[in-house]
Order: sequence, then structure tokens, then C-alpha cells
Amino acid sequence: MKIVFRLNYHTVQGQSLWLKYSTVLDEKGVRFDQTVPLHWINDGQWETEVKVRGAGKFRVEYSYQLRQKSNGVQLDEWDAGRTADVDLDSHDAVVLLDSWCSAGTPDYAYDTKAFLAARGGEREFPKTAIPAGANHSFQLRMAAVPEGKIPCLIGSVNELGGWGWHSAVPLEEVAPDVWQKHLYLPVDWGIEYKYGLFDPKLGCVVGMELGENRSLSPRNHAARQWVHVHDECYRRDTSGLYHAAGVAIPVFSLRSDKGLGIGEFADLKPMADWASGVGLKLLQILPINDTTSSHDWTDSYPYSAISVFALHPAYLRISDLGYAMPSSFAQELKAARDKLNPLPQIDHEAVMRAKTLLTRKIFEKHRAAITESPAFAAFLTANAGWVVPYAVFCVKRDHYGIADFSRWEEWSGYDAARVDELAKLTHPEWPEVAYHIWLQCELDKQLSDAVAHLHSRGLVLKGDLPIGIDRQSVDAWASPHLFKMDAQAGAPPDAFAVKGQNWGFPTYNWEIMQQDDYAWWRSRFEQLSRYFDAYRIDHILGFFRIWQVPYDHVEGIMGYFDPAMPIHIDEIRARGIDFDYNRYCRPYIRWDALVQRFGEAAEYVKNEFLHDCHDGYFKLREQVLTQRRIDEYFREHPHDDFIREGLMDCASEVLFFEVPGSHGRYFHPRMSMQATHSYRDLPGDMRWRVEELYNDYFYRRQEDFWQGQGLAKLPAMRRASPMLLCGEDLGMVPACVPGVLKELGILSLEIQRMPKTHEIEFYNPQDAPYMSVVSPSTHDMSTLRAWWKEDPQTTARFAWQMFGIHFPEAELSGEVAGRIIWQHLQSPAMWAIFPLQDLLAMDEDLRHPDPESERINVPAIMPYYWRYRMHLDLEKLAAAEGFNRKLARLVQSAGR
Repeated sequence: MKIVFRLNYHTVQGQSLWLKYSTVLDEKGVRFDQTVPLHWINDGQWETEVKVRGAGKFRVEYSYQLRQKSNGVQLDEWDAGRTADVDLDSHDAVVLLDSWCSAGTPDYAYDTKAFLAARGGEREFPKTAIPAGANHSFQLRMAAVPEGKIPCLIGSVNELGGWGWHSAVPLEEVAPDVWQKHLYLPVDWGIEYKYGLFDPKLGCVVGMELGENRSLSPRNHAARQWVHVHDECYRRDTSGLYHAAGVAIPVFSLRSDKGLGIGEFADLKPMADWASGVGLKLLQILPINDTTSSHDWTDSYPYSAISVFALHPAYLRISDLGYAMPSSFAQELKAARDKLNPLPQIDHEAVMRAKTLLTRKIFEKHRAAITESPAFAAFLTANAGWVVPYAVFCVKRDHYGIADFSRWEEWSGYDAARVDELAKLTHPEWPEVAYHIWLQCELDKQLSDAVAHLHSRGLVLKGDLPIGIDRQSVDAWASPHLFKMDAQAGAPPDAFAVKGQNWGFPTYNWEIMQQDDYAWWRSRFEQLSRYFDAYRIDHILGFFRIWQVPYDHVEGIMGYFDPAMPIHIDEIRARGIDFDYNRYCRPYIRWDALVQRFGEAAEYVKNEFLHDCHDGYFKLREQVLTQRRIDEYFREHPHDDFIREGLMDCASEVLFFEVPGSHGRYFHPRMSMQATHSYRDLPGDMRWRVEELYNDYFYRRQEDFWQGQGLAKLPAMRRASPMLLCGEDLGMVPACVPGVLKELGILSLEIQRMPKTHEIEFYNPQDAPYMSVVSPSTHDMSTLRAWWKEDPQTTARFAWQMFGIHFPEAELSGEVAGRIIWQHLQSPAMWAIFPLQDLLAMDEDLRHPDPESERINVPAIMPYYWRYRMHLDLEKLAAAEGFNRKLARLVQSAGR
């Protein structure tokens, strides 16, 4: 007997397809695993045969794998759980005609938690009988079948209705979103067919899938054979797919009478009530992990968590804790509310002082009852792996007065046994450890309660996964081998931050993480899925390559991509570049540049900070040799800021970075080198040669390599949880990224003001792919109203290109804001998500009087104070009947 495996897949040169299969003998529990190559048949099909001898029945479990020679990719198809039952006594051949299973179809997106409510509860499916004489089975994966319709088969032979719409063959659902039919078909003929939608009431086909006909070539392999046809994805246009709208607002920005100077998890419930009332289906928030490092306003940065598991104590609603306290406590709570709630922005330090004081009073009074309660014990047991190290980290941070664990004396190195000792009831520090565990227990309870309320209102909660961790975090303390502690993550220069960004996070040691199949990441996703139905992967480009800044430097412009394929010195010379290490890799400092930078202070700078190398060249002295040293020097010796900034620019006057440890053999070009004096002073022909090398490095040679990096990491992340993944793929996007995200079913982010091509100035939401999120702005950008005032010429071009408005008003009117919202709502994208500030822009009476006050973050300023609060509370938002009616009408009219 033979089993024929044929796969429909279009490959390109350098790609091959492989079969991974196991034969399973159920009665003996024996399995044989093998991996064999498929053979190319034509432009869109690959095939292999497996010979089988013996008698009886067995099961074949199999899947396909794509391999790419150029970058070592081995990509398993998404649903790696195909099975075929084989009866050696009944058949001489089994023919498996399959289509590649990609996570990038809407059908698999609908499998995620974001659509769980729409799917309903679990159902039982009857086992379909195989009619006498049947020799084929067809199987189609199709989710979100229109109500009252059934997928059906229709084709070129009589057995498939002869293309007659009243004679089509309805399929039966045999598993969630899996439709099947057994029937007889002649095997000597080529057959063309399609899937359609059958209306049982009308008794006919009412719609057909798009695209060309599917086809079966003659498939006569044996006298007794069975043919399985497995098709993926009913081909349909986006109009028949799920579309919805959502609102984005940080938890800390929510304002209510019950809060304490900051938004809290409990505020998500009235926010959900409002969102549901206007027809929105999703609430998106920023990261909510604990960021308490310095006990000052810099802890407001939500992307710098001290634990990737712990929730931020700021989001705890003290009045909902339910512990009996004296009347003086209620008075203290009221006084804190009266002081902090009216503030237009968050006073982060005051909020944390108040909440810490109040929660400690509760814990001190009820410590025995709290730590002996079943809820506390259950939480500790379920979360001991992360909550105990986190609690001990907090205790030591406060004991030493600093989160930098390298300065914790005997505790500087993580010792799991010593950490566990502190979690014992008899240890003197147990009460302090227990306090932090209790806070996490209560935060988990309040967030879980809020999530349940969101789900009851039909809302999806979308979270945010930061790309980095704080270098002074429990994760870095407990698992330093997972991170490159001598490097800093950031972003390359762009129009929003011309000197790049340095976030300060250590970068990841991916080689070590891969050894346990990214267990640390998988545990992060499992924890996130406790609360979230969907999440945004912050800076998803970091899974392909991260912008890495050596710790010796401060500005993002001094970084390079990691991993990346560096340039060998032989290639540099082969391109005719007269490479001199000192000229290309050391700061290029000349007198004319000093005068241009420092003006009248040039002579002072020269005498104080530079060595004269003669012939008009200078070099930085030891105390300011790197940007890190410059920063530290000026902390101890305050000068005018322009002196510090000028010296930073001097340190960045390089064209290439040597790869550490390469002994002068490998180099990375410095991004934006064209803006340096060093580049401008190159001879014309040399400048051209360096430019060619620069363009090849950044825009050509890395693409295949970076595709391999993305496909090595992201599939594990995609499989780690049932959440819907959305990538933040903005900035300098490698050409390989869209294809990888599409294959893995990760939604892209399309921002109107940040098109991903230089050919257009503004992105039209109508051009968005279905598997995407469209939005007019993000938390890292100015709001629509603030942007409208930044550059009148830019907004004039926008108004003309998008809406044909000749002379837009200086301020964004509510009418034009509404047109922008409507434009996004009409997009074919799965989700249209709007910052609350941009939605409020439609109502000129309700919106904030000062648009600049609505800015959440300015990436070019580091550190930045994240303190935006809604100017109106949730109660007033719910009562804004005119605005709410208008928004609800827009959402409903757009079919979202």
C-alpha cells in the first residue's frame, strides 16, 4: 500500500517542503516518527509517497514544514495536527491532497480569545457516516459562517452538482469551524470545484467564494483508494468578515470620583459600560506592570517594569479591599482623594505615597487574617515562582534604598535558596515579603473582576507587551543570563527622534533563550492571558533585530542593529574605500566644527575637554571620552546644557562602529552618518562609495537574515497563548516583516501619519489589509488636535489629499475630526482603535480646551513624565448624551 502526500504551496528558489509524520499503532501504543522531503511537481505543488506493508488499521499523524536554505528557516505549518486513518485491508492507496496551513487566515484569528464570546459555548458534533461507494472526503476550514448558511461544494461533475446552484453538496460541521463531506467522485477525470454558501431554506447556493476554480488532477493510484481533500480558508472579501471598533486609554488616565489621583483597575468597569453603550467592542490599555524603581516621578514610565508578572500597586482601589478600619482611616482616604483627584495631571509620587501609607495600615492591622486566609495561600501557591522573587526584590530595594541590585552587598547576586528562606513564616523579614505578596493578590482579584465585567459587556481587553525589561528589575536580578546587561535597547533615528532613542533596557540573549524554547517568554504570555484577550507586542521589530546601544553611550544614534550581518574589512576595501580606523571609527573633531557647535565657547571647550592632535584635529579627553563619561561628568560638574549636548555630538562624530572582539575585522555603519561633519568632509568619490555601502547594509543585505530571526522566535510566541496578537510594526520596517506577520496571523498596525512607504505622505485607511489595526495616532504621538497645529502646511496637504479641503482651519474642527474617525471606521481592517482624545475631538464642547495637555508621551524626551489624565470623569463621559449618540451612530453605520 502507498500513502500519497501532495501539498499545494507556491515556493521560491531556495525553499523546500518536508513531511513530518508518525505512524501510530493504537492497539500497541507504538509510534514511528520520520521526516522526509517532498518533491517538486509544478509551480504550486509538492509530493511524496510512503510505502506501507502489513495488515490492519493504524493512524498517521503528520504535518508539513517549510525550509529555506539561505537563512536556515524551518517553519512548521500552523495546525500541526493532521491525521489520517489508514485501513490496509480496505485500501491499496490513500491520497492526501492538502493545502498549507497558515495562521495568517481570518479563520485562525477567530480561534483566539478575542472572539471567544462570539463563538458561544462548546458544542457536540455528530460523527458523519461514510456512504457506501464513497471514495473522497472534502474538508474545509471556515470560521464565522454567516447565520443561516452552510458551506457547500459545487463543481464540474454531476456528483458536485455540475455547477448547478440548486444541486450543490452541503457540508457538515464535524468540529469547530471544520466542515466535511464524504462522497463518490470519478478518479480518472480532472475536476474543477469551488466552495459556496448554501441556504437550506431556499435550497440553493446564495454565494460563491472568490478567485479561480480549485482543481483536482486525475488521481488514479490504485483500484482501491481513498482521497482526502483538505482545503484551508474559504476565499471571501472583507465585507463578509468581522469588523469592530475600540478605544485606547491608559488605566492611569482614567478619572473617577472613586479613584485616588490615578485611574484604577476598578475604573475599567464604568469605562466598559460607556464603550459598550456606544457600540465599541475593545478596550486597549498600556502596560500595567509594577515600575516602582526610584520612588519618584520617573517610575511613571509604564514600559520599564521591575517585574514582567507583577501588577502595579498604583491601580489598587483601596476602598474596595473590604477590611474594617477605624473612622480615622476613612478620613485619611477622603483627604487624599480631595487633594489628588482634582489635579489636572497625575502626581505620581504623591499617589504612591498615599497608597503605600494606606495599604500598609490595612496590612498591619489585619496581617494575621490576611496571611492565614485561603485566598492568600492559594495565590501564593499558584504564583510562587514569580511573586516570591518579586516580593523579596521589593524588600531589598527598599532596604538598600536603590533598585540597582549590583549595590546590594551580599544580596547583589541572586540566590534562589536565600530568597525562598525569606518566604518562610518564621523569617524576620516575612511580614515585609508578605505585604508585597498581598498587594499582588488583591490586584489580581480586582483586575480579574474588571475583566469579567468587560466580558459580560461583550468587550475585548487588549493589553500591551513591552519589548524590554528594566535593567534594575527582578527579572534581570534572577535571570541575568537571559539578557545582555552591557547593552541598551532603543530605536534608530527618525523624524520623531533625530538622535534615536535609548530606552535603557538590556537586550535579550536570544541564543540562551532558544535553548529552552523561549520558556521565559512563554511564561510571560501565559500570565498575560489570565487577563487579556488580545495584546499589542510593543516594537515587534525587536524580534527580528533590536536597536542596541553599547552601555558606554547614551544617545540612540550611537547604536546598531543586533543581530545583523556586519561588514568585513576586506569588503570595505574592495569597494575602493580607503579605510583608516582613526578617521572612520574615532570621533572626527575639527576646529571649524567646534566653532559651529559652541560659538564663543569653542576656545573654552578646546582647553577644558580636548587634546590638540595638530593639523586642526582634536580628540576627547579621558573624562569625556564616551557619551556615558560625558553624562557622568556633567552630573558632577554642572555646565550649560549646550556644552554637554555639543560634546555628545562630538562623541557621535563617527562613521563606523567596530564589532566588539572582532580585532578590527568587522564593522557596522553608523546610522544617519550623512549628518556628520565626518561624512561631509570625505572626498566626493569616497562619500559616494561609503553611501553605497551604507544603503546595501541597511536596506539590502540584512533582509533574508532578519526574516530568519523573526521566524525563529515569533512562532513560539504565537503558540504560547490563545490571545490575538497585534504587532506594533512602526518605524524603520524591514521588507521581510509584513510577510512574516501575515504568515503567523499577527495583525499589523497602520497609522495614518506614519505610512510604511516613502512614496506617500499619509496612509489611507482604505488601503489597510484585513488582518490589521488602523488608528489615527498612538500614545507616542501628538493627538489629532495637537498635530493639526504643529505644521499648518502639513495639515493643509493632509486635508486636501484626504478630504479635498482647500483651506483648513487653524484648529481641527469637530466636523473634520469626525471625518477622520469615519474614514478609519470604513477601513477594511479588522479593528479600528481610537485614542479617547481623538474621539472626543469630534465634540468641540466636550473636548479638552488645551490639546497639548492630552499628550501621553514624547519619545524624544527621556525620561518623560507619563501623567495624562482625562479632563472629564467617567461619570460625565457616560452622561454626554449628544456625543455618545453621534459616536454610536458612526460605529453602527460603519458596520462595526
